[in-house]
Amino acid sequence: MSYASLLSHSYDLRAIYPTEIDEDFFFRLGYAFAKYTGHTRIAVGYDARLSGASLAESFSRGVQYAGATAIYLWLVSTDMTGFATCAYDDIESGAMITASHNPKEYNGVKLIAHSGEPYNLKEHGARIGALMDSLPEIPAEFETKKQETRDVHDSFVEHVLSFLKEKNFEDMKVVVDAGNGVAGTFMDAIQKKAKFEMIPLYLEPDGNFPNHHPNPIIWSNREDARKKLIETRADVALIFDGDADRVMLLDERGEVVASGIIASVIAKSLLEKHPGSSFIGNVVTSHIFRDTVESLGGTYIEEKVGHAYIREHMKHDPKIIFAGEHSAHYFFRENYCIDSGILMGMMILDMMKTEGKKLSELAKEYETYVSLEETNFTVADVTAKIHQLTEVFRDEKQSTHDGLTVSYPDGSWWNVRPSSNEPLLRLNLEAKTQERFDELYTMVMGNIQEKK
Repeated sequence: MSYASLLSHSYDLRAIYPTEIDEDFFFRLGYAFAKYTGHTRIAVGYDARLSGASLAESFSRGVQYAGATAIYLWLVSTDMTGFATCAYDDIESGAMITASHNPKEYNGVKLIAHSGEPYNLKEHGARIGALMDSLPEIPAEFETKKQETRDVHDSFVEHVLSFLKEKNFEDMKVVVDAGNGVAGTFMDAIQKKAKFEMIPLYLEPDGNFPNHHPNPIIWSNREDARKKLIETRADVALIFDGDADRVMLLDERGEVVASGIIASVIAKSLLEKHPGSSFIGNVVTSHIFRDTVESLGGTYIEEKVGHAYIREHMKHDPKIIFAGEHSAHYFFRENYCIDSGILMGMMILDMMKTEGKKLSELAKEYETYVSLEETNFTVADVTAKIHQLTEVFRDEKQSTHDGLTVSYPDGSWWNVRPSSNEPLLRLNLEAKTQERFDELYTMVMGNIQEKK
């Protein structure tokens, strides 16, 4: 596979190390990104993956070989790299070396402009890849004097806390599960400032992910936090993914509060302060988010799944003040349109404190749909399966904005779409009653599952 084809496969790069990507690849990528953008000061951060430091160093050397300065952020979260790239005037763009929640053998990169807008590799990857190809060989030695280091942890923590009304949460007990990702790099500082009682789980960054995989969407990866919450009678649990730009929340009962409900809670608060504003959800975000925004006089916009599409849309429409994805990514305009797990987690604590309510009480009014958490299927041919489903349900209302969405007059719907970085078919389904949900689930599953 050529550099161009690998880079333009998805909006971010995620691939297996060292068979698909390695230090040579990242040196070329750093060189090509600096040449492509013409930027002379580029931030570089990396997450807890075992190959992260080595690949970040190679990317940094490539940036320097192109004549630019690499500003080394060391071990950070994705939202910290985004913050540094946008908040510091002397940084023109940034690169976060991460594969998010993918298995530990993966690594990759997210590229960010100073404006906060991502470099969507489906758009930019072919041209960056061509520049990688233009470098015939990597020099064994060259003068690398254009590297600086910068510690952004304290500034990032102060930035997060600036969003809060309350400054003291000492009467709250919070389980924090970092999954051995990078959330542990800032949680101690957040806790000391906010003064809540933190019950830590797996805060030590470890790219082997020895306790559970850092993907909170999967039920089994939330079980340790749920048990600890019930055992300690905590108020809430925050469960982060590997690069900490996502957070899953459990209420005081240990129940997951779905991302569409979290987005609705925040939307109500924001619309009280900014009436008539616009919000983005993706094609599989719970319709309670849409219902909430529209019932309160806001404008709801549907976008494709993926942070790149959402951030691009937000940057070009100043009326959009917030976006929420089904996968627990949350984007605030005042956070440079960047998704941040810790910012959302702290804002929910802030609402619980200011309104004097448990998380289950904040969520209750939005529990109007029966929903299927996104479920993955391995099928022989994802494209062929979606085409088959399109034909089977051709008499129903359909949208192909992102995969296939089938909607019904009673407000129920389901969507199938291909994963952007894994060979999987993803299913989401929602209905107003359990009976209707069961009916649709049986029908759709009967057409997805393949005979062995």
